[in-house]
Amino acid sequence: MPRPNLEVADIFCAHGSAYRRDHAGHLNLPQLKVMSAIETCRTAALGGHVAACTKCGHKHISDNSCRNRHCPKCQGPAARDWMAARAEDLLPVEYFHVVFTLPAEVARIAYWNKRAVYGLLFRASAETVTTIAADPRLLGASVGMTSVLHTWGSTLTHHPHIHMIVPGGGLSPDGTRWVACARFECLL
Repeated sequence: MPRPNLEVADIFCAHGSAYRRDHAGHLNLPQLKVMSAIETCRTAALGGHVAACTKCGHKHISDNSCRNRHCPKCQGPAARDWMAARAEDLLPVEYFHVVFTLPAEVARIAYWNKRAVYGLLFRASAETVTTIAADPRLLGASVGMTSVLHTWGSTLTHHPHIHMIVPGGGLSPDGTRWVACARFECLL
């Protein structure tokens, strides 16, 4: 696969020091370790290894990977394989992408109280979808969902939000049949 024009490592190498300085006291040790791992991944800083052909003598030198689970270089192929395997687990129904975002005032509170506010965001978003879906005037079914927390936005600023994947339907209240929803708007 060809190297993209710009990688997260390029951004961290160019601006990471200034970012760490400007946000001193707000970044925890695991976040700093992730940044460092991404900056040094597949560089001479992590050492390397040589693969050599015993027949022709050709040598190929490769820098070692950081193997950090957050590194796009290391986990990109693993993530694609995982996604392909999960696609086989999907129900044969339409799915909807729903996003729950915190207002700026609450996001500021979350910056200092991550565990409490993020937990509330997960619970509130899940309860909202299940309550709306259970309403017999709307869908009248019990739905499942997969939720993922993102803590920063596309501008790389603090912007906590939940991405949720919701199947287009759910189980009837007695659990005996599937209740389909043609459009997610039927729940709104």
